Amino acid sequence: MKSEHFKTELITNVSHDIKTPLTSIINYVDLMKKQDITDATMLEYMDVLDRQSARLKKLIEDLMEASKASTGNLTVNWEKMDVTVLLTQVVGEFEERLNAKGLELIVDSPNPPIYIRADGRHLWRVFDNLMNNICKYAQTGTRVYINMSSLAPEANQVSIVFRNISASQLNISSEELMERFVRGDSSRNTEGSGLGLSIAQSLTELMHGTLELNVDGDLFKVILQFPLEG
Repeated sequence: MKSEHFKTELITNVSHDIKTPLTSIINYVDLMKKQDITDATMLEYMDVLDRQSARLKKLIEDLMEASKASTGNLTVNWEKMDVTVLLTQVVGEFEERLNAKGLELIVDSPNPPIYIRADGRHLWRVFDNLMNNICKYAQTGTRVYINMSSLAPEANQVSIVFRNISASQLNISSEELMERFVRGDSSRNTEGSGLGLSIAQSLTELMHGTLELNVDGDLFKVILQFPLEG
């Protein structure tokens, strides 16, 4: 526990220290973009700087969020939530990216609505991370399924299942994929930090839920469970 606490504190401090000079770099790139520069090579260099600094900023933000989430150092604003409404909003945000990859999304939601007690901001991030994962790693031209249901009455749980077919062969266990900085594509050809699933799991547990990952061949399945709110 002491080692884990030290590692988390180190990540937070280093991320904060990196963020200051990175903000300066981003600001200077913005200033350069406002200049009347016509040289094609310089414009190309600026585009690379702009893109990579934005990518680094996202990585630092993910690092800091992963650190806070794993230690429970985040505020939870509890509210009664209709899961279907929030998930529909998140799916709408990803419609363009899903279409671009030829992914057909099939959502099976219950009627009447299912309610859980959660933090809307944290739950949005969980869904957002899982949808990002699908857009990055799902096989082009396949179907993606999201199923929501309330489990047996005595369980008093809500289940939300995300399923997709992976574009790359998954020669890695579910346990390893849940670890920080581990990604499904060992070649690391896609952009990503390998923190998405870890953050989603930490935030889910912070809201008294569970996140289970199952890998069966090329089938990638994430099962979320939250206490049912009456």
